[in-house]
Amino acid sequence: MYRGFERHVSMGCPLKRGKECPARCKGSCASRLALAAANDDQDAPEAIHRYVRLGFSEGPRIRSMLSDKTVAELDRLARYTLSECEHTRQFVRFSRLSDGTYFSTFRPKADTIPLTCDYFATRMRCERFCLLDPVHHVIAMHEDGDRRCAVTRLDDRLTSELSEHASDLADGETYVHAMWKRFYDSVGLDGRDASQRGYDLRTSWMPKRFWGGLTELDPTLGSAMPSKPLGPSGS
Repeated sequence: MYRGFERHVSMGCPLKRGKECPARCKGSCASRLALAAANDDQDAPEAIHRYVRLGFSEGPRIRSMLSDKTVAELDRLARYTLSECEHTRQFVRFSRLSDGTYFSTFRPKADTIPLTCDYFATRMRCERFCLLDPVHHVIAMHEDGDRRCAVTRLDDRLTSELSEHASDLADGETYVHAMWKRFYDSVGLDGRDASQRGYDLRTSWMPKRFWGGLTELDPTLGSAMPSKPLGPSGS
């Protein structure tokens, strides 16, 4: 459906005729559809339906109909999903499990894991990892050396079972978490506490709904850091 829609709205595209940006906008209308479809807004299905009908009716004109209510609503949904994709890339935190797999649980307000998992595959190509979204019942799995992730939808039982694996940490992983928290605290700027001026800016760029999953903000990690570095034998 996405390809058919994009072909239809690209026919006679004025940007393509004028040779202004025939490549940069390629697939943009269909991409916005996919982004809007990943939005959790309960009105998203109806907004997508109206946009598709308008696209098949107006053809390439839809690209310039930015003030149209139907186009504006779909753009709003797509922009929010894009924002959640960026939050996913920024705030996912992986932990090494006892079997060597890196595991993360993340709860975005849009179905962003299928849209962002290949970003992690590129950055962690030599690692085996799993990225679980228990809200949308989806997991992205990556094997060492693969270029892309395998994305699978889960039922409630399997989602619950996989969530329990998050606590099966490898030996020394808690210490690694504590080191990361200490580094974060040491480079942090003053003025970001709740009673200070920088707090609102901090919560704007780092929404509080993600704080519970951020290693650097875990208050329980202070006791995991020894007063002096451990030796090779761990003593």
